[in-house]
Amino acid sequence: MQSNKPAFTADEFIDDANNYALGLPRIVSLRQLLPDEDDTTRLPMRHATFTLSEEAIAALNELSDLTGEAKSKLIRRLILRATQTVQLELTPLLKVKNKTGSE
Repeated sequence: MQSNKPAFTADEFIDDANNYALGLPRIVSLRQLLPDEDDTTRLPMRHATFTLSEEAIAALNELSDLTGEAKSKLIRRLILRATQTVQLELTPLLKVKNKTGSE
């Protein structure tokens, strides 16, 4: 069956995996954003492995079911929110520390 897509070799496709990881694919195109998605979902990403308790897995599954969002996307959002919260909490402490010059 003929395709309208341009032909490429297996080597070209494999080489383009690095470009894809950087968010700059030449052969494999990135999927289009849905209207409710933000640009952070298109950032280059890496696979990571985490160990979670059964309770955390169940909570993540439930949150995913309730929101309809992928678990990895939920984890990214929760990490960003936690980081922002910690930064807001630490900012006043860092200002005091810098004024006193103590470590």
